[in-house]
Amino acid sequence: MAHDRTGGDAIRIIHDTLAVMLSVRRSGVTTALHVLEGEQAVKAERGALTIRDRAKLEEIAGESYGPPEKAYRELMDYQA
Repeated sequence: MAHDRTGGDAIRIIHDTLAVMLSVRRSGVTTALHVLEGEQAVKAERGALTIRDRAKLEEIAGESYGPPEKAYRELMDYQA
Protein backbone atom coordinates (compact mmCIF):
# COMPACT_ATOMS: atom_id res chain seq x y z
CA MET A 1 0.00 0.00 0.00
CA ALA A 2 2.91 2.35 0.65
CA HIS A 3 4.18 1.62 -2.85
CA ASP A 4 0.84 2.82 -4.24
CA ARG A 5 1.43 6.22 -2.66
CA THR A 6 5.06 6.80 -3.66
CA GLY A 7 6.48 8.06 -6.91
CA GLY A 8 8.82 5.14 -7.51
CA ASP A 9 9.98 1.75 -6.34
CA ALA A 10 12.18 2.99 -3.48
CA ILE A 11 10.48 3.62 -0.14
CA ARG A 12 12.47 5.37 2.58
CA ILE A 13 11.40 3.51 5.72
CA ILE A 14 13.03 1.75 8.64
CA HIS A 15 12.16 -1.57 10.24
CA ASP A 16 10.89 0.14 13.40
CA THR A 17 8.38 2.21 11.43
CA LEU A 18 7.14 -0.86 9.56
CA ALA A 19 6.76 -2.69 12.88
CA VAL A 20 4.61 0.12 14.30
CA MET A 21 2.51 0.31 11.11
CA LEU A 22 1.87 -3.44 11.21
CA SER A 23 1.62 -3.77 15.01
CA VAL A 24 4.32 -6.44 15.10
CA ARG A 25 7.75 -6.78 16.66
CA ARG A 26 10.72 -5.38 14.75
CA SER A 27 12.27 -8.84 14.55
CA GLY A 28 9.13 -10.04 12.76
CA VAL A 29 9.60 -7.34 10.13
CA THR A 30 13.20 -8.42 9.63
CA THR A 31 12.18 -12.07 9.24
CA ALA A 32 9.41 -11.19 6.76
CA LEU A 33 11.76 -9.00 4.73
CA HIS A 34 14.27 -11.85 4.52
CA VAL A 35 11.54 -14.07 3.09
CA LEU A 36 10.47 -11.39 0.59
CA GLU A 37 14.09 -10.87 -0.43
CA GLY A 38 14.44 -14.61 -0.95
CA GLU A 39 11.44 -14.43 -3.29
CA GLN A 40 13.17 -11.57 -5.15
CA ALA A 41 10.13 -9.36 -4.43
CA VAL A 42 11.96 -6.64 -2.48
CA LYS A 43 15.44 -5.45 -1.61
CA ALA A 44 15.88 -4.19 1.92
CA GLU A 45 18.72 -1.85 2.75
CA ARG A 46 19.39 0.37 5.73
CA GLY A 47 16.55 2.90 5.79
CA ALA A 48 15.10 1.88 2.42
CA LEU A 49 12.94 -0.76 0.84
CA THR A 50 12.98 -1.24 -2.93
CA ILE A 51 10.13 -3.01 -4.69
CA ARG A 52 11.65 -5.42 -7.21
CA ASP A 53 8.59 -7.41 -8.29
CA ARG A 54 5.20 -5.81 -7.63
CA ALA A 55 3.25 -8.71 -9.14
CA LYS A 56 5.04 -11.16 -6.81
CA LEU A 57 4.17 -9.02 -3.78
CA GLU A 58 0.51 -8.95 -4.77
CA GLU A 59 0.58 -12.72 -5.27
CA ILE A 60 2.11 -13.24 -1.82
CA ALA A 61 -0.39 -10.85 -0.20
CA GLY A 62 -3.33 -12.67 -1.76
CA GLU A 63 -6.68 -11.25 -0.66
CA SER A 64 -5.00 -9.16 2.03
CA TYR A 65 -4.21 -6.47 -0.52
CA GLY A 66 -7.34 -5.85 -2.62
CA PRO A 67 -10.13 -5.22 -0.08
CA PRO A 68 -8.23 -2.60 1.99
CA GLU A 69 -7.28 -0.74 -1.19
CA LYS A 70 -10.87 -0.78 -2.41
CA ALA A 71 -12.08 0.62 0.91
CA TYR A 72 -9.36 3.31 0.80
CA ARG A 73 -10.37 4.37 -2.73
CA GLU A 74 -14.03 4.52 -1.75
CA LEU A 75 -13.24 6.59 1.34
CA MET A 76 -10.88 9.01 -0.42
CA ASP A 77 -13.11 9.38 -3.50
CA TYR A 78 -16.23 9.95 -1.41
CA GLN A 79 -18.18 12.95 -2.63
CA ALA A 80 -20.54 14.41 -0.01
